[in-house]
Amino acid sequence: MRIALAMLVLAVSMVAISPGAYAHHGNVAYDMSKLVTVKGTVTEYYFTNPHVQILIAVKKEDGSVEKWRGELNSPNIVARVVGWNSRTFKPGDELVLAGNRAKDGTNVLRLEKILQPDGTELYPKGGNGVSRF
Repeated sequence: MRIALAMLVLAVSMVAISPGAYAHHGNVAYDMSKLVTVKGTVTEYYFTNPHVQILIAVKKEDGSVEKWRGELNSPNIVARVVGWNSRTFKPGDELVLAGNRAKDGTNVLRLEKILQPDGTELYPKGGNGVSRF
C-alpha cells in the first residue's frame, strides 16, 4: 500500500512539474511570428551548456552600440547536427544574425540563420533551411 501511494505521489509530482520543463525548452519566450535580423561584431562566443550563445555588438545609426545575444541549442546538439565547435566563431567576426526575438523585448534571438561576410549562410538547426533574409 505504501509503495502504491508513493508511486502515485511521484506520478502526480512529475506531471505537475513537466509544463515548466517544456516551457524552458520550447519557443514560448520568443515571438515566432517575426524574424529579426541584426548585423554586428562578435564580442563573445560561448560553446557551453545549457545553450550555445553568440554575443554581438551592433552599431546603430546614431553611433551608439547595442548588445545582442543569439541563442542556440546545447553544444552537444549543435556539434552533432551542424558540426560546430568552440572555435567556429571568434571575437571580431562580422555576422548577420537572424532569429525570433524574445517577447520581453530584450535583445535576445533564438537563431534561425547566420550570414557570414563572404555570403555563406549557416543554419544552426541543420539542413539548408529556408532563406528568410
